[in-house]
Amino acid sequence: MANKFLKMNQNIHFTRKVIIWTIIIVCFVTTIIIPTIFFIENKIHGVNNPVNVTLLNILFTLFVSISITTANVFTFRFFNDRYINYKGYLKIFVIEILVTSINAIVIMAIALYYFFYFTDNKLPKNDEFFSSLFTNVVIAVIVNIIVCGFAEAYILFIKWKNTLIETEKLQREKAESQYAALKNQVNPHFLFNSLNSLSSLIRVSPEKAIDFVDKFSKIYRYVLDMNDKMVVELKDELNFLQSFYFLQKIRFGKNLEIETNIDAAKLNEYIPPLSIQILIENAIKHNEISSEKPLKINIYLENDFLVIENNLQLKNSMESSTGIGLSNLKERYEHLSDKKPEFYATNTAYIAKIPLLSAT
Repeated sequence: MANKFLKMNQNIHFTRKVIIWTIIIVCFVTTIIIPTIFFIENKIHGVNNPVNVTLLNILFTLFVSISITTANVFTFRFFNDRYINYKGYLKIFVIEILVTSINAIVIMAIALYYFFYFTDNKLPKNDEFFSSLFTNVVIAVIVNIIVCGFAEAYILFIKWKNTLIETEKLQREKAESQYAALKNQVNPHFLFNSLNSLSSLIRVSPEKAIDFVDKFSKIYRYVLDMNDKMVVELKDELNFLQSFYFLQKIRFGKNLEIETNIDAAKLNEYIPPLSIQILIENAIKHNEISSEKPLKINIYLENDFLVIENNLQLKNSMESSTGIGLSNLKERYEHLSDKKPEFYATNTAYIAKIPLLSAT
């Protein structure tokens, strides 16, 4: 797939439009520069060429330039298509120089021969012809090498650019695939913890378990809706938190308290979906919750971080756990931002900080 993508993009640069413009630009430059050099040289040596001779030289240069440039463009196109993935750039360049130089010599010889023939109405003399041929061939080969050098540099630049684009594309696809896999962990994680809570509730209060199931079905719809999103607005997560909190109140009653203190100006910032829920679940899972030891969770902002803080009262025995909650959150942030979540405990509290993400 990568090679197909690269070849497709590189061949775009040899479309008819590019070929025509390449021929026009090269011919325009050479038709101006070469006759000008000869004109200046003649002036230095005191030779004044008639206007008709100067125009013939310009016409001759234009014809030769068009012929050589056209032949060389198609030569480069042939090598680019045939050896598109070949790594021996220097070897290919040397071959291209040889082939295009032969093009230049053959075209120059033919053009010069007929130029002498049509201007003098007779076959050119050998000495005069070969002397002029040598001079023009040397100039043609030098110009050809310079133009070929620029052409090869351009082709290498395009190959490098397309390789870079393809590499970035593959890296982006890989990152998106990894992130999708991480998001797919969240649903089973939420489902596992909710069913675990339901299992505990059934043993304690079957009536509350029924209410729990009814509310859970509505909340799980939000979880499914968030499955295709990389980030969500903080206000949406806080709205979901109220539903999730209601779900947990069925189980814990007044023994669980969640307070939020969020500046309204920050409600349009972003966080990964279900981040707050994962951190609330983590607090519930690891801490004792009873009338003697109620769990209090405070949610507030600190600089550009959302802080979820709970009083620390660890359980003597742990509930079953998938063990992916916090690690999943860390890995998702690695795909979204250079900022990292922070998780740490003090003597009296456990604190989780997750970065707020801007829309850009």
